[in-house]
Amino acid sequence: MVAAALAAVALVGCGSAAVGELPPAAGPARAPVPVTPPAGRVVAFAGAPAALLRAASAEPSSVVSGRTQAVLAGRERALALVDPRTRQRIAHAAAGVGPTHVAAVADRLYVTDTRGGALLVFATRPQLALVRRVFLPGGPYAIAVDPVRHRLWVTLTARNEVVSLPANGRPRPVARLATVRQPVGVAVDPARGVLAVRGRDASVLQLVDVRRAG
Repeated sequence: MVAAALAAVALVGCGSAAVGELPPAAGPARAPVPVTPPAGRVVAFAGAPAALLRAASAEPSSVVSGRTQAVLAGRERALALVDPRTRQRIAHAAAGVGPTHVAAVADRLYVTDTRGGALLVFATRPQLALVRRVFLPGGPYAIAVDPVRHRLWVTLTARNEVVSLPANGRPRPVARLATVRQPVGVAVDPARGVLAVRGRDASVLQLVDVRRAG
């Protein structure tokens, strides 16, 4: 379904250019060697909870948003709303200069613009529209939602950090945590209050108690 939905937005970013002619999709920013120990504890990847393992390893370019599916096409630099039954595009909008991940909270969508160094906030009602751009230098990449604490967690791969922001229409950084090198995956277990961060070393996972971390 995701592949078909991506095909539906294949030409929205750069006029009529074929997808193969467009610049490659953005990837994580280069990460320096960490100078600050990562927050929480670092455990063997295989020993972490299975649900967190799956979530921290995911690359969400598509999420459910109300009755629609929000699909991010990184190569085309576009965000679209797609009817999950018919796979037809309902709406689309430009999504920065290098978007990589998308998350949904109520009638809002949050997109990490990795190349643009920003978190993009989109409203889905009454129409899909970019309503806010939050400056986040450091290569914002993976994103996770904590629905219990109403927080977004966004990794900054070029800074070896993860930042917490309120999951509302005016998000702003409220907490920063040091991470393992090049944090390319993030997930939250809201019931247990545990944040999981996956870095370039796939053999380990960083676990943080977010009940104490913002």
